This record gives sequence, structure tokens and C-alpha cells, in this order.
Amino acid sequence: MRSIDRFDEGIAVGYRRVSLLAAGLLLFATTLALHLRLGVPWALLAAASLASAPAFARYAAENRPYLSWLLLFALTVILAAEAAARPWRETGRARRAAVAVAAVGLALVALPGALQAALACSLCGLSWLRGAQDRREARAALGWTLRLAAVCVALGLYFGARSPCREYDAGPLAFQWPDRTGRARPVLALVWGEGIGGQAGNVLLVLGLIAALRARDATQASWLARGLAAQLALSVLLAVQVARVGYYFLDRVFLHLLVCRALLVALGGWWLLRWLEARAGPPTRTALHTLATGLAVFAVAAAFLSLRATAEGAPTPLAAATEAPCAELAGTLVLDRPADTKDWAAGPNLIVRLARDRRRCAAAAARDTRHVLAAGDGTYRTSAEPAPGAIPLAQCGRAVVIGP
Repeated sequence: MRSIDRFDEGIAVGYRRVSLLAAGLLLFATTLALHLRLGVPWALLAAASLASAPAFARYAAENRPYLSWLLLFALTVILAAEAAARPWRETGRARRAAVAVAAVGLALVALPGALQAALACSLCGLSWLRGAQDRREARAALGWTLRLAAVCVALGLYFGARSPCREYDAGPLAFQWPDRTGRARPVLALVWGEGIGGQAGNVLLVLGLIAALRARDATQASWLARGLAAQLALSVLLAVQVARVGYYFLDRVFLHLLVCRALLVALGGWWLLRWLEARAGPPTRTALHTLATGLAVFAVAAAFLSLRATAEGAPTPLAAATEAPCAELAGTLVLDRPADTKDWAAGPNLIVRLARDRRRCAAAAARDTRHVLAAGDGTYRTSAEPAPGAIPLAQCGRAVVIGP
């Protein structure tokens, strides 16, 4: 976390606990689920694929719910595959409740999550309808699926309509085709790796997608592959919508592709090993399994060593700044930025610094309102009136104000 711009390790641990916890739970949940269904090598391979992605560590230090979204997305897809692999009559209430909780949580934490949750529920319903023995069972399965999908979509529409961030003015950052400015490259990097390890993962990813299209059985692995393929298709529709409204491509809008890649890479490797073992004798099968385990352990070690080396090689401490007088931090603070500053928060997090200074001063309630001018290095200065040429800082159309 120390290698990430804007945050030193103290801020990462002190203000990003929820994201850090979600990142750890995501690694644990995906590793455990694949360990139970596919085996040790593919569980480790999925963990390595997640941990090796630079965006994974970067957004694990955010104070926004990106990693909570990924955690609930992974849980929804995995639990839906577990449920879809069984007929409705054999899917207990606890299993259906787990799918419902994960799906509703996914719909609440991210706007794309509502459609992702509804899609996962629809695949469950499709599987249950195919395996229904009579109309009563089919009606029960269809009714449960439609109700849960409707709840997820309704939650997404409700909170999406209430969001002040419905409209964007991308300006010069708008995505245009052909992509001469490289806006789409960070997004594509989430699902298509580079380098030797990335290319090997790409081969397994393609094998996982091919297996998803050719699968005819009703195992958990088959339904997981189908569910991930469907989520990738939904991502294409999301990308078309993003481009159509003139918004610009950001990797955080498509972070779920990290989970899709990790799980599909593991599934592709598992199917490849099964195909090779079916054509080999017992000694060769043992050797193949040992080789796969060794390579998976090496991939995990390389991923975490790379993260550790990056963090230790580029610490980003808080910039030194003169402590503001406590009298200037009481009351209500209205944040402004210079008109010529494109990134007002360059350097350490300004809001974190203000909150820390106010706690140091035990800022009390007051009727005064002061303006805080954000500088590009994370420092600030206060004044009773807005600085000449300053622009009110706003997020999603709302002024940034810090109250007592």
C-alpha cells in the first residue's frame, strides 16, 4: 500500500479498513471455493491471478466500495453456480438464502451490480427449469428467480435514479472510436494480461471460455464457467453503453473483470489438466498434477513478491506541511481549488489531512465558515473569503464541505 500515490501506509491502514478487509476476504473466498471444487493448484492459480493485478492492490487502498463490489460479485457468481448445479428440489433454503443475500448485497453496493446479480439469478432459474420434473416445481423455481431478479433490478434503478452522479461531462476524456488516446487499454488489461505470465494466463482464459461454450454437464465447474461467460457478455454491453453516452473508459468501472479473469484462468487450467490426464497413464497423471501444483505455487509466490518489492521500493510518505492554527479549523470548512489545477488532490489525501488536523485541534462547533484552498501537493491554506480565481470543489454536483 505504501507504493500507491496519495496514501502512505498509515493512511491506508487507518482509513481503508473496509476495503482491505474485503480484499482479504475476496482472496480467501475464491481460494476456498476453487479448492473445494477444482483442487489446490487451481485455487492457488486464481489467487495469483488476483494478487498479480496492479489494480487489485491499488483499489484495496481506496475508501470507496470497489473491493466490496468485487467480493460480493465473486460470492454471487460462485454461489449461483453451486445452486444451478442442483435441481430446485435439492437446493435447500440455506443455499437459496445465501444466493439471495449475496445478490441483494451486490445490487446495493454498485450500480452495475444490480444487472450482474439479476443475470446470475436468471442462470439459476434457467438451470432449475431445465431440471424440473413437473409444473409445480417449475413454477416455484421460476417465481423465486423472477422475484429475486426483480428486487435486484429495482434496487439498482432506485439508487441509480437518486444518485447525483447520473450525468457526466467527460469533455476531452470522452471515449471515441478508434481509440487513439488509449482510453480502453487499462480496461482491457484487467482481462487480458501482458508478459510471459500474462500470456500463459490468456491461453488458460480462452480454454476456460471454450469449455464454458462446449460444456453439456451440470457440474459446479460448468455452471461457474457459463456464469462467467455471461458476465463477460454483459460487460461488453456495459462498455457499449459507456461509449454511447460519451463517458470515458475507467478501469474502476470494469473492476469485476479481474474476478472473471482469475476464475476463468483457473477453470481453463483445470479442464486442460483433465484433458491431458484422460490420455495419460497413472505415472504421467501424477507428474502432471505435481507440475501443475508446483507452477501454481510459483505463480502465487511471484505475485506476492512482486507486490512486496513494489511497495518497499517506492514508499510515499506524507508531504511535510506547516500545521495550520487551530483557530482556522473550527466551524465549517468549504473546500476550493485553483482554477488551473486539474488534479486538486495530487499528493497525500487532503481530506484526510484536514480531518487529522481538526482532531488534533479538537475543533469545536462554531458559526464561522472558512474557505480552504487546496494546493497541488496536498497542503492547504484557509481564509475567510474565497481566494481570487478559486473554484468551489464539487463531487457529483455537490460542494465539498466539512462540518463540525
